Amino acid sequence: MILQKNLPPRRLDAWLNRSLSSSQFTWREVVSLIFPSVLDSLSITFIGMLITVLISKNGEISVAAVSLVGPITGLITCLFSGISAGGTVVVAQCCGKGNPEILKRAVGMTLWLTVLIGVLVCLPFLLFPEAILLTLYPAAETAVMEKAVVYLAGCAWSIMIFSVYTAIFAILRGLGKSQRCLVLSIVINVAYLLFSLLFLNVLYMDIQGSVLALILARLIGAAAAYLEIFGYRPPVPMRFREVFSFDKSILRNTLKVSIPLGMEQICASCGAIVSEMYMIPLGTTALAANTIINSLIGVLYSPANAMPSVTVSIVGRCYGAGKQDEVRRYGKRCDQICRLLILAAAVIFYPLLPCLLGLYNPSPASYATAQQLIVASFPFLLLFWPVSSTMPNTLRAAGDTVFPSVFSLVLLWVVNIGLGYLLAIPAGLGLLGVWIASWTSWLVRCVGFGARFHILCRRSQAN
Repeated sequence: MILQKNLPPRRLDAWLNRSLSSSQFTWREVVSLIFPSVLDSLSITFIGMLITVLISKNGEISVAAVSLVGPITGLITCLFSGISAGGTVVVAQCCGKGNPEILKRAVGMTLWLTVLIGVLVCLPFLLFPEAILLTLYPAAETAVMEKAVVYLAGCAWSIMIFSVYTAIFAILRGLGKSQRCLVLSIVINVAYLLFSLLFLNVLYMDIQGSVLALILARLIGAAAAYLEIFGYRPPVPMRFREVFSFDKSILRNTLKVSIPLGMEQICASCGAIVSEMYMIPLGTTALAANTIINSLIGVLYSPANAMPSVTVSIVGRCYGAGKQDEVRRYGKRCDQICRLLILAAAVIFYPLLPCLLGLYNPSPASYATAQQLIVASFPFLLLFWPVSSTMPNTLRAAGDTVFPSVFSLVLLWVVNIGLGYLLAIPAGLGLLGVWIASWTSWLVRCVGFGARFHILCRRSQAN
């Protein structure tokens, strides 16, 4: 509505039409997809940063415990989020085909499959958190381990609830309902922030407070998501019993995306766990510094981090409508917009870096390490990260599901883990070695995915 009432100057309107409009989207529709997604990503990242800040006030032991559990919760989440990501692609493609009955079945199957897998994968981590942590991190300090056990068990409870939210969020994203996604994100993240302030700053409940805040916020988020899909003015009118539909072709298309992507995410999470394992000898200070770096780097690229999901919605609909020329065009545009968003964020972020670092109450050693590595990361973020993050989703949305996952997995184990270990431990570079491996991975992903995209573009033009 705002875009319609406040029309841009004629030259700007003409340029936006040339750059973003097509038979599937007007430029206003593209902007209406991007803008809420950017706000959504910003809200998630900033609130996550604030939660880390709140936890850090309890000392580096609490931050280190969260750092150990983070890759494990990432593993749990990716075991079912692969299904939801496949559902996003299939829903977007069905939306492009314009068949409401097929669309209903795609929505229903995405919902029940995601929730079912989410509940099943959480059970082992809920029942045996201490055994899992001791197996993975036998050298961890006792104080860190005690807090990590509490945090992992609580996170497993919250993730079961979160599977409902994740499924519905994926459906809305596939339908292009970015505004509704933004509303859900605001609801769940504001609830998380308020509960965290209450339990961590007022009641001083430390890790237990963080877990309780997470569970309550995700309960509220799941309830809000349910109302978005089945309440007033649902995006796809359907009865609750229609959720439990089954269609072999939809299942096949969903798994075609979900299995390679799920395997990639699982291996990425396993890689993060392995990285945490070989970083433990570096000490609690290094673990805390790495958590701070990841948190603030996430803030830096959070606006651009919206573009991979936007890419799925836009490219998936064009592919479903059979518009190969528009698939190519929007794939390039999404990369360019991602790069501009990182540049704009950096202009705002870097002058504030000393203040942001101070919020985490780091030790002098953690502060110095984090500052140096964050500044050193910017050129790699600007030059290589955009293609390495948007292009895999462009390829998946356009039906190329195997290559992005296989290529990512090879890089993960050879560069992120293999090279990271060699540089961090035998070469003695410590945390710097881990981040040199990450920068190298972004570079190789950029080259590999960019080359794959251009090859497929040439093939489609030849046909």
